[in-house]
Formats: sequence, C-alpha cells, structure tokens
Amino acid sequence: MKKITKHKLQVTKIAFCLLLSAFCIIANAQTDEKNTAIVQEEDLILPQKIAEMVVTKLKNEPVESFYRYGIKNKEQFDNLQLGRAIREFVINNDNDTLMTRGWRIPVMYEGKALFLANVFTIRDVGFGAPDMGESIRHYEREDLMGILSVKLLPSDFFYIRRENKDVFLQVFDPVTRKYFKNEYTLSEIINLRNRAIEIYSSPTKEGWKEFFDTNQVDENDIFDPNFPQKHELKITPEITEMLITEIYWDFLSHSDWSLSNFGITNRAQLENLQLGKPISKYRIDVDNENLIFTGEWEILVMSENEPLFITKVDKDEEQYSNTGGGRARWAKILHNYEYKDLIIGYLEFDREMNFYIIRKGHQDIFVQTYDRATREYLKNEYSFSEVLNLLKK
Repeated sequence: MKKITKHKLQVTKIAFCLLLSAFCIIANAQTDEKNTAIVQEEDLILPQKIAEMVVTKLKNEPVESFYRYGIKNKEQFDNLQLGRAIREFVINNDNDTLMTRGWRIPVMYEGKALFLANVFTIRDVGFGAPDMGESIRHYEREDLMGILSVKLLPSDFFYIRRENKDVFLQVFDPVTRKYFKNEYTLSEIINLRNRAIEIYSSPTKEGWKEFFDTNQVDENDIFDPNFPQKHELKITPEITEMLITEIYWDFLSHSDWSLSNFGITNRAQLENLQLGKPISKYRIDVDNENLIFTGEWEILVMSENEPLFITKVDKDEEQYSNTGGGRARWAKILHNYEYKDLIIGYLEFDREMNFYIIRKGHQDIFVQTYDRATREYLKNEYSFSEVLNLLKK
C-alpha cells in the first residue's frame, strides 16, 4: 500500500460564495395539531454572524483535515461553498413542543455536499460526514422547515410544511433500510419517543424488534448458500485508498493512550496501513430461518502485516465509509485463525452467540467465536440447522 504522508500546506485564503438562501415560510403558519410549535420566520434564517463564524473556522483549518470528506487539493478547498442552512429542532420534554437547537450547513463543491458544518451554539462549530445519508441530496426542497432530532429514536426526521400542516418524514428507516418511507405527526413521534423510553428502561427482544427488526426483507439481502459471495465487498484500489485515508486522519489526533486501544503502539504504524479481507455481516431471522445481510462489513486493519484492530464499513448510495473500529485483541486472534481465508461472513446475535461463516469445499460451517464454558476461541463448529436450534433455546 502506498505510504500516506501529511502534506504541510498553509491555507491563507478561501474564496467562499455564501449561498445562504433563507427559508421562505409564512411565519404564522398553523397546524391542526395542538402540540406543534409555531415556527417564526426569523428562526429559519441563518444569522450573518454564524455564517461568518463557519467561514472563519474553515479558513483556520488545514486542508489536510478535510481529505476524509473528498477534498483532494487546495484548489477544491478554496472553492467550497456554504449551502442552504438547515435549522435543527428538538422536542422540549417539559411540554412536548418543538424548540430550536443549532444549524446544519452543507459544505458544497460543484453542487455536491461533501460534509456538514454543525453549529451547536454561537461559539461551537464542528465539521462531520453527511450523516443525513441519502437525504443530503434532498435538503433543497422548498417545504423543508428543518431537521427534527429525537433522542432514542434511530433516525432524524425532515420537518416539512404541507398544506398548512406539519409533517415529519423519517429520513431513514433502519427496519426496511429505505429513505423517506414513513410520515408522522408530531403526536405520533412523541408516542414513539415515549415507547422508546419504555423499551430502553426495560429492554426485551420483542420491544427491540419494534424499532430495529422486521419480516419485510428484501430477497437480495438473504444469504444464498448456492452463491455465498453475493454480498462480498470488492476492495478496489480506490476504496482501499479512501478507507485508509479516512482511518489515518481520524486517528492522527488521537492520544497515545487512545491509539493503544486499537493496537497501535507506534505512530509510524499509521503511515503504512493495510486492509484485510472484508467480511460480510449478517443478522438472523430465527422465525423464517434466514440470514439477512446488514449492509456492513468488518475488515482487519494491519500495518506491516501485523494485525491492529477491526474496522466497520458500510455504504450509502454514493460512497463507502468507516463507521468505527476496535477489538485489538480479537484482531490478533482472527489474524492467526487457520481458516481465516475461508471466511465468507459474520453472524452477530449477542455477546455469547456469534459466529464466523466459513466455506469448506461446498459446505457452509458456522464457527462460534468464543465458548465461555471452555474459554476457547473459534473451536465449536455447527451447521446452520444446529445454530438455529441453539438460538431458539
């Protein structure tokens, strides 16, 4: 793998065209739902001092800090633009009304949002990946009032005004993995939040299933024993470079103690990162006896062929991204596993019953990651029917 080096570039000037179009929304628009707050027009216009603060923050950051978001060179960086600012709302738990909280401002290049400026207070600006997923491409819609974030719920909501009524459009449904599928009123979202509080307070498998599980499964997501590689991630040089660059810049600012948790004992290891074979992740639908692809992969990260940690990778419609990592001790165990080259999947069930799927010949074998009774790793092998019987117990 090509060695990654830090370019010592001095950023002196950024030519920003601030495309801060205000929301043109009637200030006194009402809804027929008593819990919905009246949003004033001034609440939807980004103050000039906040726009200037974001630009100043960008100007003072080195260009290297934004490589992970697709900035390839200084010329790109000098021609970034601020897109339409999006107001963020939350629910006031005291009276179940909406209240404002910060801004999300897409940072654009040639019409495409590369990352977000997140403004939390008048003095607090951060930059991050466009975690709005596919919705980052739809923020221009004229009826968009803002983004509603609700603690404990697995997705944000587009807050839109339709025919003088407030509608909350779920950005992403983790159950169906579909964008903009479900619409709610504010009362319905409050009920969902209250139910989520109950589930988190007294978690049950049935309760958890309400938010994160379903029998509505895309046939393309089901594990096919006749073609087990259909969810295989093809690691191209472009994907490799993107992931390694993202990991490199994410870790560069970590403390030595933090790096040690990822198996990194010398910062020079970051200069020569390599990726192992991607492993497709599955969940199990016990009732229908299927394995369902989660849309994620696990990849062993190495340096000089020495295992460091395991990273998680997922993909939206446009790009792959690193979504976290760790398990340095497990990385070494996996690296030394004699059948690691035969692994075609990973089944995650709970802390005690997880399995790697290996293909020996034409047979799929489920290898338990750890046996608490014997304290052995990767020893117990099962067929799929045997795994089902174990989990049903």
